[in-house]
Amino acid sequence: MSYRPWGLLDWTLSITAPRQWFFIGALGTEDRSLEAWKWVKALGLEKGRALIQVDPIDATRFCAPTRVSLIRRRAEFVALGGSVGDIESLGLLAEKHEIEALAHKLSDKSASVILDISSLPKRFFFLLLRAFRQSEGIRDLVVAYTCPKEYQSEDKLSEGAEKWDYLPGFLGTEKKELLVAAVGFMVESLQGHLSGNEAHKAVQLLIPFPAPPSAIRRSWQSVFTLHTGRNSEKFAKHRVDANDMSAAFDRICSLGRDVDAVAFAPFGPKPISAAMCLYADQCDSAVHYPQPHGYNPDYSLGVATVDQKPFVNAYWIKHGGENLYAV
Repeated sequence: MSYRPWGLLDWTLSITAPRQWFFIGALGTEDRSLEAWKWVKALGLEKGRALIQVDPIDATRFCAPTRVSLIRRRAEFVALGGSVGDIESLGLLAEKHEIEALAHKLSDKSASVILDISSLPKRFFFLLLRAFRQSEGIRDLVVAYTCPKEYQSEDKLSEGAEKWDYLPGFLGTEKKELLVAAVGFMVESLQGHLSGNEAHKAVQLLIPFPAPPSAIRRSWQSVFTLHTGRNSEKFAKHRVDANDMSAAFDRICSLGRDVDAVAFAPFGPKPISAAMCLYADQCDSAVHYPQPHGYNPDYSLGVATVDQKPFVNAYWIKHGGENLYAV
């Protein structure tokens, strides 16, 4: 097991020599989308920024309210010292080459980069994180994640999910695969995949615990849904702290130690999904994810706090050119 520092953002950035950071995140609809950037800026450690605006698909149910929320968030960003020129816009279903072109452009901005995945869809942050980890020019890489105060409970979090498919850029190999699935709020497509596919005789479930109470309830509802009508031996369950990317990575490495290949279904918390991404990048693993065609603009509400600080965790991925998440 390796020592991979992580914790509240101010502490995580303070444990090494001071650096000026180029910040990359999302200009999103959620209250938490700008929280990490505001903190880095307040610490006086920001040398530049790029906020990615993910534009909704026209004529979907969440399109109009999402556009309204994005206009409001853009005004907040500019009022806090950002610039319209800092915003990069891409559509929700942007092609792999478009996201990778943006990643390449941003890789040249600085040797020290903070990637905030709080409000970035997995379709985006998997490709960005892979590009930044591989970049020789980026010597220091930190991933940030802001915990919301609560998740939307009155309405769907997303809708219009596509069929079970590969996440762009993560096709895997032809080897026999062990499926590792992180349990989250959306498992209907995983349930359908398991019902019609015998390729995965057993599934390793990463269950986020500890986690916020609202997330725990939904996660265990998802586990119950997957279990219904199936042999209990179909699943092996492993509890992983929803915020502990390092522990999730170690668990994945242990599960992959004696198998030909590992495939992933990242339905759970983003720190666990990021651990999957870092493993998949180095082992050419398949990543399966049904892309929704719309996200509720109020996917999460508010920003959680701890010790009177915003609950923004930061995770060292590369330090001085060293890959801390090496397989």
